[in-house]
Amino acid sequence: MACCTSEQLSLITRALSDPIRYQILDLIAQSDTEDPIQCCKIGMCVCDIQEALDLKQSKVSYHLKELKNAGLLHMRKQGKWSYYSINQSMLKAFCDELSRRFHLTR
Repeated sequence: MACCTSEQLSLITRALSDPIRYQILDLIAQSDTEDPIQCCKIGMCVCDIQEALDLKQSKVSYHLKELKNAGLLHMRKQGKWSYYSINQSMLKAFCDELSRRFHLTR
């Protein structure tokens, strides 16, 4: 999904406006870069995020939903568990679009 519309930019910036969501993205990003020898590392489970941030499941699920609706996360179901990983292509498209719209140089 390309990040070109004002609506998509608004969804992403709204999702990124909450400090808890930044913490969640940081946790997931760290889990994505951990030891690649672990063949079963497929993202981060809600229960892992809950434990790491000491938050209730409902609060974690709400924030994950906001991040997913903005296109910033991939979700994969395995049995009764849901695993989340960063949608790198959406994040890159968002940054590229901001640079294009506001004429930022890298």
